[in-house]
Amino acid sequence: MGFSQAIEHSRDHCEGQVLVDRIVSALNDARGYVRRSLAEEFAALPPNWGVKFFSDNLVVGYPFEEPGSAALAARFILACSQRYQLRMAVSGFFIRGALTEGLLCLTDDIIFGSALLECYHLESRTSIVPRVILAEPLKMLLSDAIATGQASSHGLGAAICRDIDGWWFVNYLEAAREQGVIDWELVAAHKRSILESLAGVKRHDVLPKYGWACRYHNMFCHWYRDSPGYSDQYRIERADETSVIDRIGDGGTIV
Repeated sequence: MGFSQAIEHSRDHCEGQVLVDRIVSALNDARGYVRRSLAEEFAALPPNWGVKFFSDNLVVGYPFEEPGSAALAARFILACSQRYQLRMAVSGFFIRGALTEGLLCLTDDIIFGSALLECYHLESRTSIVPRVILAEPLKMLLSDAIATGQASSHGLGAAICRDIDGWWFVNYLEAAREQGVIDWELVAAHKRSILESLAGVKRHDVLPKYGWACRYHNMFCHWYRDSPGYSDQYRIERADETSVIDRIGDGGTIV
């Protein structure tokens, strides 16, 4: 959130340069974090997957042809999204977007396809708050994986949440959990970034979006409150503690 507004409000050349430097630094940090934390997965990827950055957008495409590879492809895309979104948030940029399964052409010169258009429309009209939502084709693919028991083997249950409006979205704070261990310092950095961003907000239409980020952050802390190293200091103190965000893997009816 705030890329476009920040660019528009850059009052002079120097201020604009500082903003560009921040954005470039955040993008490089996020890309590096994704590649380091998923080094083995990247090494095993088919040669025709692709990642493109343009303006303040990231497009990731992962091809799959055999039905059995669909859940694995989805898990990789989710893992990339989790790590990218978390590192951007820690850098002060709370992003939103969408993921789907569909047709996409991704080359050095062309980014084109119905999947790209679907994600663009969902990001601009439906995501609203800093979340990366799952379009219906991908939701159906993952629902099938859950129904057939593939979800647990690919870690999909903890990678996806369901919001109050019914949309599934990427549980990006799960990227702070590696091999069952929570990086609480990373969670603390996420908390600081939210509070620092909130302190600089002067628009009433933006405030609720950070309110959502606070609630999501606290839900993650609630889920892992019994994990080693947890302390209430990692939570964000709020008057409205109730949240209806839940993890797909926690059971209940899939809708």
